[in-house]
Amino acid sequence: MIRVLYYAGIRERAGTFQTCVDGFSGTLAGLLRRLEECHGIFLVDPTEAEGADPLSAMIIMINGRHIAHVGSLDAPVSEGDTVTIFPLVGGG
Repeated sequence: MIRVLYYAGIRERAGTFQTCVDGFSGTLAGLLRRLEECHGIFLVDPTEAEGADPLSAMIIMINGRHIAHVGSLDAPVSEGDTVTIFPLVGGG
């Protein structure tokens, strides 16, 4: 089982704080596609992201490590992993 945690606006969009995905082994990109199919929505509205790239509007961590440090969307995800998805926020 892969545990996926959602925060802030992404939690609202998904309609839940947490999802568990059973029987998946593949890349982060494949997991995100599966989650979007499961929820029937884009987790991040591409029009909200600069340049219409959804990844520019969210922070994703695998087992507490930012995807920039684990291989981006090509990072492997498998049983026992925890994926955390945060919206990118700014303020000042």
